Amino acid sequence: MKFNEIALQEWSELKPYLDTCLLPVTGLTGNEDPMQVTTVLERLRDVMEIIEIPFKGRVVTYPALHYIADTGASEQVESIVHQLKKSGFRYIIVVTMHSEAIHWKSAETDLLIVVDIEQWTEQSEAIRAGISKQVQQLWYPV
Repeated sequence: MKFNEIALQEWSELKPYLDTCLLPVTGLTGNEDPMQVTTVLERLRDVMEIIEIPFKGRVVTYPALHYIADTGASEQVESIVHQLKKSGFRYIIVVTMHSEAIHWKSAETDLLIVVDIEQWTEQSEAIRAGISKQVQQLWYPV
């Protein structure tokens, strides 16, 4: 469920069930041409749908963090995750196709999903299954 699909008067009722926040990070630097931007956004959307569609009653998708600086990106994401936790979300999932994100894991990020663009093209079905499994293990650890 997208953040803007929740009516103000419904939030208090839904909040106990919508305990997971999906934070997409596009990871654009400003150096990309329009076709590269389109490709990254489309593929990130496809990855997000793996979580959004089957887990609609539990996940709230927040607006994407599109542009990041080479320096401080980890701190920027960590700060946003911290604020989302303070706002009441129990779980925060950060999803990105930005390769440098493998270094972004913070103590408050419950699940960091970094998808390689090349692997996505070649192995999307295996990646889809892996992401779904990781999300379920977040909620129901073995």
